Order: sequence, then C-alpha cells, then structure tokens
Amino acid sequence: MERNSLSQSAPSTNPEKRFYHRLLSIFSGIPIPVTDMDRRRFIRRNLIFHFRPQTVAQQSLRFTLSWGLGGMAAVLIAVQLTSGILLKFAYDPAPIAAHASIQVMITTAPFGRLIRNIHFWSANLLVPVVFLHMLRVFLTGAFHPPRQFNWIIGLFQFALILGANFTGYLLPWDQLAYWAVTVSTGMLEYIPLIGPGLRNLILAGPHIGPSTLRQFYVLHTAVIPVFLALFMAFHFWRVRKAGGLAVADRDKDKQVPSIPDLLVRETATALALLAFILSISVFFNAPLGDPANPGLSPNPTKAPWYFAGFQEILFHIHPVFAVFVIPLASGLFLLLIPYFPYDDPVSGRWFISPKGKKHP
Repeated sequence: MERNSLSQSAPSTNPEKRFYHRLLSIFSGIPIPVTDMDRRRFIRRNLIFHFRPQTVAQQSLRFTLSWGLGGMAAVLIAVQLTSGILLKFAYDPAPIAAHASIQVMITTAPFGRLIRNIHFWSANLLVPVVFLHMLRVFLTGAFHPPRQFNWIIGLFQFALILGANFTGYLLPWDQLAYWAVTVSTGMLEYIPLIGPGLRNLILAGPHIGPSTLRQFYVLHTAVIPVFLALFMAFHFWRVRKAGGLAVADRDKDKQVPSIPDLLVRETATALALLAFILSISVFFNAPLGDPANPGLSPNPTKAPWYFAGFQEILFHIHPVFAVFVIPLASGLFLLLIPYFPYDDPVSGRWFISPKGKKHP
C-alpha cells in the first residue's frame, strides 16, 4: 500500500513528459500537474468544475443584474443539441427526401412533432436571448478589464448562433426555407469584389441545390456545434477567471457559497425556461410549407426574421451600404468597444451610474 501511494504521488521521472508539462505551463499560464494525484485534482477542479466557483459575490445573485440571460442561453443551446441529435435519426439530407422525411417524422415518429417544435422554438428564442445578454453586458460595463477578450468571444458565439439558425433554416426544404435562403444569399452579391464568390462558396455552387443542402446540413449538425461548444467552454472559463459576474465594489461585497445560493437560482431559471419552451411547443407547431419549387417563388419572398432588417434597408439606401459598409462598420465597432479609452471604466453598474449600483 505504501509503495503504491508513493508511486502515485511521486513526480514523473520521464524527462520528455516533464518537458511537455513545463511547455504547457508556459503557454497556458496554468501550472500543469506532474504527479498522478495532482493530475486528478487538476482535472476535477479546473476542467470539470472550471465554470463553478466555490463562492460568488452576493450582489451578483440579484436577478436584475443579469436577468439570468447567460444561463438561459446555455440551457437553450443544450436543448438545441439534444433535440437536434434526436431529429438526425429521422432526417434525410437530400432534396427529394428532406421534406418527406420531416413529414414522416411529425406524423409517425413518437413525439416527432413535439421534438421538432422544441428544436424550432428554442432556436428562435436563442437569438434574442443572446442579443439581450450582450446588451446587458454592454449596459453594465461588463466588457471592461479583465473581461475585454470575453466580449470578443461572445461576439463570435453570437455569429455562430446566427450561422446555426441560418443553416438550419434550409433543412426543411420547403418553399419558405428555399426562397428565404435565396434572398439572403443573393444580398451577398452587392459586396464589392468578393460578393459573388462568397455566395458561391456558401451555396457550394451558383444556385441552391443538393450540394447546398449537404453543406448546410454538415455545418448545422457538426461544424458549428463543435466550435460553439469550444467557445462556450472558453467563455465560461474566462468568466470564472475574471471572478464571476461583474459587480460594483467587489472587495466590499459579501461572498456567499455557490451551492446552494447560486445553484438554486440557476436551477429555478432553467426549469422556468424549459417549461416555457415546452408550453409553446405543445400549442404552436413549427411551420412546414409545400416542398421547395425553384421555378415558383412565393410573394412576398422574405429573408429569415433575423436578417430581415438588411432586406428592408435595401429599399432605402444603396445596397453596398446596406449589406457591406454598415455591417462591417458595426462589426468593427463592436470588436473595438472594449479597447477604447475610458475615463471611468467601472463594471457592474447599469449605465455606469451611481443609481445603477443600488439594489432595486
């Protein structure tokens, strides 16, 4: 017994392994354990529970500080992944069979319609929830140091969520989806120089066809979810490293244990959100129109609701400004917000005001 315990806690004598451990420590900024006991402790504390601090600031538990939006987004993404995996068992990513496979799914598969409804409504709810979460971060100044890079990560996550919704929009292969994607990708041609090539790259050809559906299916079910999960894990880790939610006067605020104080609030918010999604999914079905017909466009033809603003702007200003200049300028502005000089970079207060610091 003594020999086994000594062998588990003794440092590794392999020079190559020790070299790699030291190299990882230098680049990651995290002390990489060498012994088996330290390694297990490292995995338990830093990889599995890296998003769960032992204590949190009592001020951060106020619902009106975060409105639970970050946790709601995480729950919705988990619902998306779970329901999406179930839908893959019945879906056939081929133009001839895609629409028919969904019809079979919602009419004959056990709970098929309900699962599709849950997937559809949670996807549409995810976009405004993440937008409101980022708006809350902006209005409370939670993008100031040491959270600048986490704001950038959040922007990339929002872009991935929009990409997931857009690629999933085509999968039903009905008239609404086909022509909505046609309109959305057609706006890319107004981008100078690279517009037509970018459109062909997204559609895997000059027009929407079987290659487009396969490409959207792979992006929607494999590529985007993997990157989104990686960004989420890194995002949670950065929040943990920054000390949790941004609050005013953290040093003067009382620390309370995460379990049960934080866990109870997160669980209650998640259960309320799940009940809301389930209620909507029971009473309102996800739309499914007639099979896609490239020769007959509906009137009017609209882009998905989260891209409808660009389509509307096209009627009022020059297309180059509508789909290129304005989005590019807005994206650069959002990326640079954390790095602008600020006279009073205070985080954790609504509108950076003394009144915003007070409890409601």
